[in-house]
Amino acid sequence: MPANARNARSSTRVSKGWRVLEARLSPANALGRPGGALRCLSKPSPQHPACAFGLPPSYRPSVLPSTPSSFIFPSGPVLLFLLHMSSLNSRFKSFGLGKRKSVASIHSIQQPVPPTSASTPPPGQIPQHQLPHPGQTPPPGAASSTTSLPMNHPGQGARPPSYSAGSYPQPPQGQPMGRTSPMNPGQNRTPPSQMTGGPPPINTGAPAGYPPNMNPMGQMPPGMPQGGPPGFGQPTGYPPGPPPAGGPIAQQFQQGNPAAEVEGASRSKAQLIVGIDFGTTFSGVAFAFATNNEAKEDIITEWPGAGSYTKQKIPTVLYYDQYQKVVGWGPDIADALAPTGYPKPGVQKVEWFKLQLMLSGNTYIDPINLPPLPPGKSEIDVAADYLFKLRQAMRSSLQKTLGEVFNREERNIRYYLTVPAIWNDAGKAATRAAAIQAGFLRDENDNRLTLVSEPEAAALFCSKTGLLNLKVHDAVLIVDCGGGTVDLIAYEVEDENPFTVAECTAGSGDSCGSTALNRNFSNILRTKIRKMKLPDGSKTAGRVYAKCIMDFENRIKADFRNNGQKWAVDVGIEAEFPEAGIEEGYMTFTNEEILQCFEPVVNRILELVRNQIIAIQAQNRTLQNILVVGGFGASEYLFQQIKLHVPPQFQSKVVRPMDSVAAIVKGAVTAGITERVITHRIARRHYLMATLQPFKEGYHPEAYRVPSLDGKDRCKFTRQIFVHKGQKVKNGEPYKVSFFRQVAPGATLMYEDVLYACDDDVCPEYTKDPRIKEVVTLTSDLSRKNLEKDFERMDTPQGTFYRVYFDIYLTLDGSEFSAELVCQGEVMGRCRARFR
Repeated sequence: MPANARNARSSTRVSKGWRVLEARLSPANALGRPGGALRCLSKPSPQHPACAFGLPPSYRPSVLPSTPSSFIFPSGPVLLFLLHMSSLNSRFKSFGLGKRKSVASIHSIQQPVPPTSASTPPPGQIPQHQLPHPGQTPPPGAASSTTSLPMNHPGQGARPPSYSAGSYPQPPQGQPMGRTSPMNPGQNRTPPSQMTGGPPPINTGAPAGYPPNMNPMGQMPPGMPQGGPPGFGQPTGYPPGPPPAGGPIAQQFQQGNPAAEVEGASRSKAQLIVGIDFGTTFSGVAFAFATNNEAKEDIITEWPGAGSYTKQKIPTVLYYDQYQKVVGWGPDIADALAPTGYPKPGVQKVEWFKLQLMLSGNTYIDPINLPPLPPGKSEIDVAADYLFKLRQAMRSSLQKTLGEVFNREERNIRYYLTVPAIWNDAGKAATRAAAIQAGFLRDENDNRLTLVSEPEAAALFCSKTGLLNLKVHDAVLIVDCGGGTVDLIAYEVEDENPFTVAECTAGSGDSCGSTALNRNFSNILRTKIRKMKLPDGSKTAGRVYAKCIMDFENRIKADFRNNGQKWAVDVGIEAEFPEAGIEEGYMTFTNEEILQCFEPVVNRILELVRNQIIAIQAQNRTLQNILVVGGFGASEYLFQQIKLHVPPQFQSKVVRPMDSVAAIVKGAVTAGITERVITHRIARRHYLMATLQPFKEGYHPEAYRVPSLDGKDRCKFTRQIFVHKGQKVKNGEPYKVSFFRQVAPGATLMYEDVLYACDDDVCPEYTKDPRIKEVVTLTSDLSRKNLEKDFERMDTPQGTFYRVYFDIYLTLDGSEFSAELVCQGEVMGRCRARFR
């Protein structure tokens, strides 16, 4: 890259009717799109011109005029039915749907470099490679993208990691650049799948080189029976096949994705939206039936196995028999339990399995303390089993509530599934894979599922209820305390009309939810049981343990106030063990013992709250509210501790919504029916890719020196940061990372590149540093291109090679990850992603 590279500048150009905004940046100012960005709440139509790229219209150029939705809002009797239903159900709430257009740009870390002659190869950063001896022409099949790793031979699949160029020479004059397309209107090309509200699933098939023991998202493992979902033995697989002809959802899987609302356009059809709070300990489902100017919302409270007892959330628990078939779930566990109330012989209780969807990177959870999964079941399998049962119960409830309306609209349902904000991209991808396997989607290309971060859902719920009375630049801190994780995000108000907010500090969190209390209580309980000195294999010890754990979960944990109270649990034994605290059939726990369960967990939450308040004050923002939500947020002890330990001027600002337990699931529905509220976020990590930079004598390590096809030595393992930690980025914008490779004749046009991340404030200089972690491997397939015909040939004393250019548009969203491949202006499709 030239030393005199100019600072960041923006350029606007129009080509073939597309308006493209690019930011050309020097390496020091190279910015990009961070991971973890909050989900866009708009819902573009698949017929919207922006969907030609599979990206939200807020940042994509148009190539075709938008067309109205082809789905017509039901009329006549259906309207009368809806009005009648509304009058009967007092729990439905109405509110208007706003309409607002937005314009965004595509960010790029590409920098123009003067063209070079054939005898002077480009000096910019290039992928790692190995040159033949000077004067030799690489033999056919030898690739340029390797160090000590195997080369790209013709016919082989994806190769080892290669490297991105923060800048590279321009292709030959006349070749289109950026997001323009060389195709004529009449040419056939299948555009990438569009997505509503966020990126689509990444895996579109098993990528070349995919580990043999891993399967692409949504696909059944080899040899798996194609009957029911794992553990059910049902005739319906994942996703279920089409129902019998004439059934209520006949032809569901033969029809294409429904049209969706174009941002800024009036809703032209009715739409059924379902929000799912898939929690570590409890889960819930809410829904909304949205029409042109209103949405009727409700939450499901009737569940199988619960009888006449209604509840907004149900346990996230499964029971498996010895054949790994689900015999109990959630509240419907009668068939799994013996008359004694314990699981039947051979039945295994499985809980907290959501945490196993993302263990890497957690700082609080010890994997050894998590309950084991059934033999032969992965964490995705178990999560899919639970979501499958949840979906069955949801369908039954909605059929009762909506009747024929549900039967007609089921194939068009849009799902909004919540995930913790601290989860990495691998955990989010695993969650989507479980939802696909559970049958919520037809396949991995179905775009009707959007992942929403839990704090974002909570913020949407609170803003809709009018709890927030904020002015421009006021801040609100969301403290979402759930079963597995605690997430904190601070938002500041950008505009009051329409109401929009942006992150004002980097979000934080930890795996210190209420399950941490259970683990601490379990340790205390085991110590007391050991004092009973029972023989090995004693059933008495098992009964005492089960009864105490159940009582702690259902009573003690929620009612604890640290007021000196003692807690007696009926353990059902006649023998007395005073040394273990058992007298007259009751085991007693002192206030101090229960406090030991709470203190380390609550102290960690208080530390997170304190750090967020300090960060908000450093931004000179006025903190108006501290909202405590989530199931664990309902703990009176936790709530009072937060109020007690914040600075005195903020103690009156700590509030808990009336419906804090259901705030997440109701906010998930709001995400589907409201206009975009959250506009910007703060990057929590550095995001970068490895490069090959010109080798500098005396500066770069000699061990990192590698030769190049252009005759100039390079330094491997250098990095290009395209998103900096703490950087404020606009929600919903992709960032373009430009690549350049020197490719030998006969090489395959299939490449792998690794996206890295670093949590430190200052990112190390080389990707070999252990503080830099691999996030995902992206496979770029350019096989539709012809190496000899489509790329410039370079003849040098070192041999012949071709200069291959392409771009990857990265959307590292707060809920999901997406990478789209563009070469010479043509959209090649999505990169395949394999998370680390």
